[in-house]
Amino acid sequence: MALIQVNLTQQQLLASDASGRVLLRRPVSTGLPRSPTPTGRFWVAGKYDRTTLTGRDYRIAGVRHVMCLAGAGLRPDAVCLHPAPWQEAAGQRFGVRRSHGCIRLPSATAQWLFQHSAVGTPVWIRP
Repeated sequence: MALIQVNLTQQQLLASDASGRVLLRRPVSTGLPRSPTPTGRFWVAGKYDRTTLTGRDYRIAGVRHVMCLAGAGLRPDAVCLHPAPWQEAAGQRFGVRRSHGCIRLPSATAQWLFQHSAVGTPVWIRP
């Protein structure tokens, strides 16, 4: 994987190879206005096969295929690309802002990205 791009306006993720060929295009759910997803150029700093996601009002154990970002002053593990099986179970579609700032992905998308991305993969988040 050469680059992951997230378009906040379109609520869409693109993953491309070194030649710029799009390998994957999927809807995502990013931050709500009160907890926006940051924009800028980041990179995958940590990959967690299984981890606990925590915030002020939630704690979700056993989340698979989580990739957290670094760069542009982000706190470690503050913004991650991760599956949202609770969103899928509730029948809530992706492509709508729903998160606390992370980039929520369908489970199959999160697994694919996890398997095809290395620590250091660039991630560009655009408005």
